[in-house]
Amino acid sequence: MNQPELFCPEFALLLGALLSFACAAIGTTTRTAWLVSLACALIAVGTSALALPYQGQPFEAGIYTVDAFSQVLKLGISVALAFAIAIAERQDSTRASARTEVHFFFYISALGMMMLVSATELLTLYIALELSAYGLYILAALHRHERLGSEAAAKYILFGAAASAISLYGISLIYGATQTTYIAEIAASGGSPLLIAGIVLTLAGVLYKLAAFPVHAWAPDTYQGAPHEASSYLATASKVAAVGLLLRVLSMAGSNPDHLRTILIVVAVLSMSVGNLSALFQKDFKRLLGFSAVAHAGYLLLGLLTFSKLGAAAAIFYVLTYVPIVVCAFLVIAAISQNGANPSIASLAGLYKRSPLLGLVLLVAMFGLAGIPPTPGLAGKWFLFSAVIEDGHIWLVLVAAVNATISLYYYLLVVKEAYLTPPGDRADIKLSPTYSVVAFVAIAIVTFTGFYPAPVWSMASSAASVLL
Repeated sequence: MNQPELFCPEFALLLGALLSFACAAIGTTTRTAWLVSLACALIAVGTSALALPYQGQPFEAGIYTVDAFSQVLKLGISVALAFAIAIAERQDSTRASARTEVHFFFYISALGMMMLVSATELLTLYIALELSAYGLYILAALHRHERLGSEAAAKYILFGAAASAISLYGISLIYGATQTTYIAEIAASGGSPLLIAGIVLTLAGVLYKLAAFPVHAWAPDTYQGAPHEASSYLATASKVAAVGLLLRVLSMAGSNPDHLRTILIVVAVLSMSVGNLSALFQKDFKRLLGFSAVAHAGYLLLGLLTFSKLGAAAAIFYVLTYVPIVVCAFLVIAAISQNGANPSIASLAGLYKRSPLLGLVLLVAMFGLAGIPPTPGLAGKWFLFSAVIEDGHIWLVLVAAVNATISLYYYLLVVKEAYLTPPGDRADIKLSPTYSVVAFVAIAIVTFTGFYPAPVWSMASSAASVLL
């Protein structure tokens, strides 16, 4: 390795992991461990931003690629990590015995995700996928109410183990069909039936990370049972990495993606429909966001199934702007949580009076998820729909539009609870300085990208151009 600067983002995360481990080993206070972790996360954001123009292959050619595609997604992962650690200031939903150690698992998982989006060889990709998953498995189990945490982790691990085994079998089929594990060589080998079968099986593990149908059932339960900051991280960073992984896997189809397109169309339609229809009946706010994530996985797949630069750029833009929107929702959850309990939708009553800033944060989150201007949710759906129309699947846009209309009901129901329902005897909410800063930063990012999406779209387009 003669280009160490190519690993700046990974080195920053490794530093965070080592310092977090040291804090746990020497028994620092929870506050000190959190401050160290937050400082390292901000360093990771800075180094990821500085590393955006870097390009190269630090190992043997074809194994690990640093390019615009990987660097843009690494920036998204590091931003999601920084937000999740900032939300972890309270940690009232995390088991008391794990509040110092929890940061180490954030960093190990993020390191795996960064390796995942740079991996261009199947075994490297699989190892990175497992590394990113182990930290998430542990984070999901650390809720202060052990029954909730154990159930969340059990379902997440069982689905993850099954998806991982199927994906590994798919990788073996791909190797059998092509006699190589290098993604570029696989893409150039032609679309034999055995190769297509291998790619389809490999997609199982990828769709699981994205929480797409039919490997989605873990999402609402895990969102509900994991600590608030862990759910925030799972709902954001994991999705960025999943989009990168999906694009790498789908690129192996080469010039004959028709069979995969048919499968992705079915998965996208069912994900949107199942996610939105299930969310209509939820009373727990985190569980609602879990089903919402399933629906948004369907929207993301609209761009990916086109196998075009426009579709890939639209999916990357959508997931990057999705991060601060979802952070807004989980910031509200963490701020109003009482003794780590999950807030219900009813507990949001009168939020705009109890905390005007939190009320605004919730409004931004729901408008962003629903795709209401001036949030980037509208631009994201516009780009995705444009890619699908260009690909000739107008009926898919109609299905997505119907689903987006259904989602308006439950998103606006949350807004109604916060703005039109009296607070009753619920106490006012006082935000910490950290939470106030996170709120202003998240709102600023969402509104800026809503009014002026060009910078993020430019990054997404550059990333897609490199990949395709």
